[in-house]
Amino acid sequence: MNFVTNKIEPTSQKLRGGYYTPVALARYLCEWALRDGQEKVLEPSVGDGNFLAALNEAAGKSGGVRVTAVELDSGEFAKARTRAAEMRSIDVTWRNEDFFAAYRKLPRDFDVVVGNPPFIRFQHFDADSRETAFGHLRKHGYRPNKLANAWAAFVQLSIELLRPGGRLAMVIPAELLQVKYAAELRERITQMFDHVVLVTFQQLVFEGIQQEVVLLLAEGKRAIPGDHSVVHTLEFADAQSLFSVQSLSDAIAHVPQKHARKDVKWTALFLPDSAFASLERAYRTEGVHKLGDLASVEVGIVTGRNSFFVIDKEQARNVGLNGFSQPLVGRTSSLRSICFDKKDFSVHSDKHPSVLIDLNGVPEEELSGALVRYIQQGEQAGVHTGYKCSIRKRWYDVPSIYVPDAFLFRQIHDAPLLVANEARATSTDTIHRVRFRRELSAQTMAAAFCNSLTFAWAEVCGRSYGGGVLELEPREAEELPIPLDAAAAIDEKKLDGILRKSGVEAALDYSDPILLGEGLGMSASEVKAVRDCWVQLRDRRKNRKHAPKASAQAEAATL
Repeated sequence: MNFVTNKIEPTSQKLRGGYYTPVALARYLCEWALRDGQEKVLEPSVGDGNFLAALNEAAGKSGGVRVTAVELDSGEFAKARTRAAEMRSIDVTWRNEDFFAAYRKLPRDFDVVVGNPPFIRFQHFDADSRETAFGHLRKHGYRPNKLANAWAAFVQLSIELLRPGGRLAMVIPAELLQVKYAAELRERITQMFDHVVLVTFQQLVFEGIQQEVVLLLAEGKRAIPGDHSVVHTLEFADAQSLFSVQSLSDAIAHVPQKHARKDVKWTALFLPDSAFASLERAYRTEGVHKLGDLASVEVGIVTGRNSFFVIDKEQARNVGLNGFSQPLVGRTSSLRSICFDKKDFSVHSDKHPSVLIDLNGVPEEELSGALVRYIQQGEQAGVHTGYKCSIRKRWYDVPSIYVPDAFLFRQIHDAPLLVANEARATSTDTIHRVRFRRELSAQTMAAAFCNSLTFAWAEVCGRSYGGGVLELEPREAEELPIPLDAAAAIDEKKLDGILRKSGVEAALDYSDPILLGEGLGMSASEVKAVRDCWVQLRDRRKNRKHAPKASAQAEAATL
């Protein structure tokens, strides 16, 4: 029997975060960053030299741009040096070493930092390099998080190497806008620069990866941190569209300036200030409760190998479980409304594996012969050697199995839902489990959750990735505002029926006037403003498109 795993070993490219910048982005950033052709420039992760080529082109005939180029990978370093041999407008000082090791030897007087820091996730971040980086960060007052991606430390330390008045022009993962580990960086950027521009794209611009990026353009570095700076947000269809406007200042002139708010993710910057002000007022209205005050949100069950532990009804009969199981839902698509009942579970289990093997506390002598043989087949397939299984006392005892009061979407395509668990099932980690902190009706809570304020705040406090999916982690979900006090006025069966037959927007047409209008005392125009916030952020997220094919970026070979 083949118990498949979804694990894919990372490529060497992924391990070193070597995803190189499309030429159009490098050119745009360097043209913005160079002002007089005499700058002292740092490129902290030079790769194979795309930014060097763009700097050379932007410098023109001045020949006065001095570049310090740092690159750890010897192969890419050699490519960059060979490529730069023909460049006449830049004078390059080379450092083939880890940027974090080189940091203490670099001067603190660069006019410009440009680049595309490596996208190395925390689990692949070399331990020695990380500790070196974190040591530098602590000296600058940061409290680095071990879950942080390496790019964040690159940006944080690059800022420290700029002289007062200096400029930063970098390609950054869109995680900058929304992940918790980047909160200190977001705060520092708006405190350390006079003016910040965030440029985003409707399409994914890196070929072959589902990584959304932003261009971070920050200028006027301050000698000491100050008040939050002005922030402008611009959005283009794709990388080539950057050149559809004559200048960045022309583009900025047509969008209002905004100010970042402490402890609010930068996703909110894509709303007009007036719109976010309406959302924030609603969030702070009396009668609104944080979900975390009412319930705990936890990830679903991590089995270690779903294909072994989650089986269908026929397999369950053949294996001889003898009741050592739990009903389970593992697909958000099966949760269609505010209630998941036994009928819904029956429909789900006819289509998908829905039986979770639960052997916790069961003595081995009570296991049927068929079940023992099934466990042996798992061992022959190496299921027990997976990390999650290998650290258990008995590898086949899946921990943390319980029946939650409700489910909550973890990954969201349209809108999040809290779903009353009337089926008394549990869930895998594709769905969060919710347990109430006090005696509450699950259906009333689920009805209270279904409103534009909660949905909009989910877009603000969650995070989205290249495919347009919103993800809520448990602590983020616990920040969601719930207008519970007015929920008793909702006809739960009516709301459930509307969701099933007509969808989310129709459900909000029913619930918003009750929960937000009558319950919170909001006017019709205020309710509409909050709904518009949700629609705008949802549509912006969902409209992220796939990256162009290589032919659309063929010019990369010629620069």
